[in-house]
Amino acid sequence: MDQLLADYKAYYKSRMDRWEGNPMYPNSYQSEKALFLAMDSCNELLEFKDKMGDLNIKNAIALVKDKETARLKHYEELKETVRAKGPQFILERIDQANSDMDVVEISTKADHEALILISVDLLTDHFYGDIIPRLETLDMLRNAEVPDKYSSNIQESIGEQIQKIKEGVADLEKNAQSWQQGWQFNPDLIWEHRHRKKMPLPDAVLEKRLNEYKNL
Repeated sequence: MDQLLADYKAYYKSRMDRWEGNPMYPNSYQSEKALFLAMDSCNELLEFKDKMGDLNIKNAIALVKDKETARLKHYEELKETVRAKGPQFILERIDQANSDMDVVEISTKADHEALILISVDLLTDHFYGDIIPRLETLDMLRNAEVPDKYSSNIQESIGEQIQKIKEGVADLEKNAQSWQQGWQFNPDLIWEHRHRKKMPLPDAVLEKRLNEYKNL
């Protein structure tokens, strides 16, 4: 056997062996196996071009499927339902690829769409980062025991805090339109696991602040 042909056969066998028995790469193993069998059946290296057909594209798709399946599982285990959209979108569309460029374009576009959803979803952090501190300040102002001569100042400060809360949400919604038209701030999302885990407060406190915000 020609040494170059033997080297190619050894190369494709090593690629196949790399994934054998790996539960995270079942599609890649089958794809690499198909490539190896095509190469192994060649008596001359030139035969491989015809025998390969679209196996190289299927190989790229298989690797994407395995990686995105693992990524999806990871996000699902973390209950990161929005971040899971990236691998979900890719897995739904990757079989449409007919070329290497298609694989790249589909994956990139799907990830970009998911990134927009992630960015908008992260705006929910505004509730814990800005609204709750202002609600706590309001609580302090409303319960402060001060001489009557300062009551007007207290009322003015209360009004300022309420105005800042409303303006902050309005600005948030305005800026979000460049990412997602029609987006509106939904504070109820704080109960979703991906947001709740970032807020080290008892449920009762969050419920109280949420109701206070809604009453504004």
